[in-house]
Order: sequence, then structure tokens, then C-alpha cells
Amino acid sequence: MEVRDLLEHDLGHGQVDDLDTAPPLSLLTVLSQRSGIELDRLRCMSVAGWVPWLLDSLDDQIPAALETYAFQFSVLLPRHKRKIRTVARWRAWLPRQPINRACPLCLNDPADQAILLAWKLPLMLSCPLHGCWLEAYWGVPGRFLRWENTDPSPRAASEAITVMDRRTWQAMTTGYVELPRRRIHAGLWFRMLRTLLDELNTPLSMCGPYAGYLRHVWEGCGYSLRAGQSLWRPYETLDPAVRFQMLEAAATAIHLIESRVISPPGEQATLFWSEPQTEFTNGLPAKERMQEPINYWQEAVKAINEAVAEARHNPETARSLFALAAYGKRDSESLERLRAEFAQEGIPPEFLSHYELD
Repeated sequence: MEVRDLLEHDLGHGQVDDLDTAPPLSLLTVLSQRSGIELDRLRCMSVAGWVPWLLDSLDDQIPAALETYAFQFSVLLPRHKRKIRTVARWRAWLPRQPINRACPLCLNDPADQAILLAWKLPLMLSCPLHGCWLEAYWGVPGRFLRWENTDPSPRAASEAITVMDRRTWQAMTTGYVELPRRRIHAGLWFRMLRTLLDELNTPLSMCGPYAGYLRHVWEGCGYSLRAGQSLWRPYETLDPAVRFQMLEAAATAIHLIESRVISPPGEQATLFWSEPQTEFTNGLPAKERMQEPINYWQEAVKAINEAVAEARHNPETARSLFALAAYGKRDSESLERLRAEFAQEGIPPEFLSHYELD
């Protein structure tokens, strides 16, 4: 029996489209009686069961919904560098058009080709169980028909993508996410990820001295800035191909932060850093032992290398480092030579365009 026939003729409900989003309590009650599955568990099989973790509300008439959800946190940019936006009829993570993507390995068994609700949302690029890309398919609500690509062989996703998607899956299935610094609530993860996606779509003209972080991320994943967007639109309304690039850029940003390639000023960026190593003691007085001599030259070289890496993306660090390197130099020839050396190290010349010696 087709789903529509089952709903309309047997259960007295004619709306197929609301099954994934918000099935009415009366329908869930009948399904619970027929199937023996608890009512609460049935409700969690719809988006309504994920409120208020995945999204604050299913009501799309709340004026400040986007501001409340995506502008309370910050990762790549300081909060004051982002323009607060208000969008009519907005709900977090619910796309305007249906998404038909699935894992080829999960659907490898013809007898068990269940379509996961998580695949219907623009939350993940890969299967968190198999680490391969989700592929597009043709189908009807809840049913797989055939793949769009005639050869849907599993394609391995990058480490950055699989790490991000497994954390999203952990949030959806356990209610929390294990990050390097500490465990966080699933609600924080979804809002922090949505914040990061909006930051990546911020026009560079609004980023001021922090635009370098966005440039580095987009260069790292090989796409045009803002996935080629010239006008801002909320993530949920973007073209599917653009959303995929946005998600990949988010995974790249998280990877760069965790590996300490970039150290953005956002308040939540430090959640992706590892806790500093500390020594443990058994509580007894420590025995006197020979202290290893400190190699101050090695420490100085390490500090300079870290400062150069930071200066590639932070104009303030670049100017401070230039002032240190230019100490004692007053002639224009020496300063121009020094600027050329900075450029060879990958430090953008525009970071030093306003620098002047006292």
C-alpha cells in the first residue's frame, strides 16, 4: 500500500508532506497503537521531535528567529563585525526545496533501503558511518527509486568533512558533541555550525582586518569566495550546489582552527583547541632532579615562526612583526627590501600599506 493511500483511507490523514516535519498528534497516536512503538519515539522521527535542540521552533513567523539562532555566537569573526539580519518566514536547517541524497553503502541492501531523515536536511555531506559522500537519487517521499549517477560507487570524503559530519551525527543521536576542549550540548553545536556558515557568507567589505580568515578558508577548499555569491541570502534558501560548498568550507574552517593554522577571534573558536598539557602528581613532594637547560634560541625561532604564521592572516600581527623587524632601519631601500621579504613569507602587502615608522 502506498503511503498516501495508507494515510488517507486507513488513518484518515491526507497530508504526506508534513510527515517529516510535524505530523499531528492524532496521527502519531494511531500509529503508536497500530505499531506498538512509543508515542515519544515516533515523535522523534520527525523534525518536530528535535525542537528545541536542532531548531528553536517550527513557527516561521518569528521576526528575530535568525538573529536569535545564528548571531549569538562567533567563530571566525567578532560578533560586532557581522550585520544582524532579519528574514521573513525563516526556520533553521529546513530547505525550501526537498533534498534527495543518500549513502550508497547504507542503501546497498535492497531489502532495507530506508531513507534517513537526517539526509533530507542540509546538515551533512557524508555518511557518518561509512565516511563516503552522500549521492543524489531519484525518489518519492521516503522511498528510493534510482541514483542520478549511473555509477554511484562510494567516494571517500576528506578527513575534515568526515570529522564534522560525525560530530553532527553524534549531536543528533546522543544530544552532545565531544570537542577537543570539552563536551558541548547538541543545541550549541547546531547553532555554532549555523553561525560558521553565515560567517563564511559575510561580504569581505564588512569583515575589516579579519577578512584574511575568510580568504584563507575559501582558498583552502579551492572554491571562490562565498561560493561565488554576490548577494547575501540565508543558507537554507541557497542553491544546493552552493550549500555543499558552504558546508565543505565550514569543515575546512574547523580543521584549520583545530590544527592551529588560523586563530580567529570568535568567542567559540577556542572550543576547537586542545586543552594545554598539564603535569600530574601523586601528591608527594617532588624529588630534586636536574633541570633540562632551556634553549632560548630554539624558543625564539619557534616564537618567530608562529608570529609569521599568524601574520599571514592577522593585519595587527603583521604590522607588529614588521615594526620589530624594521627596528634600526630608516632608509627606504631597507624598508622596501623588508616588505619584499614579508611578501615572500606569504604576508599580504596590503596589511602593511598603512604602516609608517615614527
